[in-house]
Amino acid sequence: MSYSYRDQLEIIERIKIREGDHKRIDCPFCGGKKTFTLDRLNDGKLLWNCYKASCPAKGSKQMGRSIQAAKDYMDGRRKAKPERKPTPLPDMTTHIRNKPEALEYLASVNSIDAFDRGLIRIRYAPKQNRVLFYNSDHTGAVGRRMDGTGPKWLSYGDVGGGIHVGSADVGVLVEDAASACAIARLQGYTGIALLGTNLTSLIKNSLQLYNALYILLDNDAAKKAVQMSRQLRGRVYLRTTTADPKDLTTDQLMKILSNTVTKD
Repeated sequence: MSYSYRDQLEIIERIKIREGDHKRIDCPFCGGKKTFTLDRLNDGKLLWNCYKASCPAKGSKQMGRSIQAAKDYMDGRRKAKPERKPTPLPDMTTHIRNKPEALEYLASVNSIDAFDRGLIRIRYAPKQNRVLFYNSDHTGAVGRRMDGTGPKWLSYGDVGGGIHVGSADVGVLVEDAASACAIARLQGYTGIALLGTNLTSLIKNSLQLYNALYILLDNDAAKKAVQMSRQLRGRVYLRTTTADPKDLTTDQLMKILSNTVTKD
C-alpha cells in the first residue's frame, strides 16, 4: 500500500515526541519491527524514515520551535562559536555492485550481509571514490576512501546521531560504520557506529530505545569506554578487544560479547 506525504504526516503527527528526542519503533506503515525512526530536532524539524526497502515511508516537516527551545537556541547562539557547515552528501552515486573494488572492500570488512538484508543503505560515490554508509533516515553518511589518497573516512550531511545498523533491542557501540555492519550479522544485536569514540548528546538520546548496551572498543580506548559507560543508564556492559570488530567472525564476536564486564 502506498502512502502520500499527507497520509504519512497525518499518522506521524499522532506520535508524541519531544524536541531533541529520537525514537525507533515498529513502522506504522509497513509493520516492520523497529525499522522506523522518528527525530524531532532542536531546530523544530521533524524527520521520519523506514529503512525497510519495500516501505515508502520517508519525509520531513518544519514544525517550529517551542518558546523554550527558541530561547535556548538564542542563548546558545550568543555563547557558541560559529558552527562548521557539514559537507553536503554527494549528488551522484551508484549501486555498490557497479564497482567491483567497493564490493570487495565490503566483503573484506564483513558488511555485505547487513547491506543485502536491507539493514543499511550503502552506495558508491564515483567522484569521491568512496563507499558511503548512510544513517537510518539518509540525511547523512560516512564515506570510506577506496585508495590511499586523502582522509580514510569523511562525514557527509548530518551524522550526529551515529549510524545504527539493525533493529534488535540490544545495541553494540563500536567506532565505525563497517564495524556496526559486522555486528548486525549477529542475531539479536544492532551495531551502532559512534563514528569515533565520543558519546554525543544525539547518540545518547538514540540509545534510550535499547534494552541493553555493549560498549566494544579497542584496548587503547579502554579508559574512554569506562567514561562512556558512566554516562549511560540501565544494562551497560564493557568490552575491549585487540582485534577490529569488522575483521572478526560471528563466532569470535559472540565469544567477546558473552564475556563482557558489567559497568561499576
